[in-house]
Amino acid sequence: MRITFLIAFALAPGVWLMAASESISQETAQPTSVQGDPVELGIPKQEKTGQLPALTTALSERATQAFGKKDWKTAREAYLEMLKEEPRNALTLANLGAVEQQDGKLKEAQSYFSRALLINPGLQQTWTALGLVSYELGDSYYAVSALTRAIHEDPTDARAHNYLAAAVKRLGWLDAAEAELRRAIELYPEYANAHFNLALMYLDRKPPAIELARRHYETALSLGSGRDELVDEKLKKP
Repeated sequence: MRITFLIAFALAPGVWLMAASESISQETAQPTSVQGDPVELGIPKQEKTGQLPALTTALSERATQAFGKKDWKTAREAYLEMLKEEPRNALTLANLGAVEQQDGKLKEAQSYFSRALLINPGLQQTWTALGLVSYELGDSYYAVSALTRAIHEDPTDARAHNYLAAAVKRLGWLDAAEAELRRAIELYPEYANAHFNLALMYLDRKPPAIELARRHYETALSLGSGRDELVDEKLKKP
């Protein structure tokens, strides 16, 4: 059985696993596959977000509290009310995108993220979110474009490099995927996801680079990743 990566949110087995969060954090184990970041985008906290509409503090607090409680209906209603006050507010649109993503409405999330970026193309985390949602929707080229722009906005974001590796791997650009994973590890040596994913890349080589794969797999385990039976089996083969 061929092991591949999982990406984002909650996917079927057999693909990459990644998800966006506000900061790189300890991964949690996933059965018979790779490990991933916490599965949440969170409300964007970016340096270049601009400001929410004036006189909407109460609505903003309501939306934030609802988001924390996973009450997507209330959060959506609050942000839509804020959008009425200022229809071209990029931060409000980005937050609506995060709500729709969390509620599983990926097409709507993609639309809101895209609208936010048309207004303020400097929202790095929103580019990342757009890339992840586009990947989940099967739009790999759009995902590559969005994640490349995310890296342009912040070349030091290790997560974006890891996510871009997933997108380019799906397109068969294996050398580029390895390069992005190595860059992610260079930026954040304790990034268990990237170590795990790079181990899988080395196992997929023909012939497999067993020792390189073992090195990164063991590093991922030491950083908190769970063991993977299929990886263990491949590493035991002579």
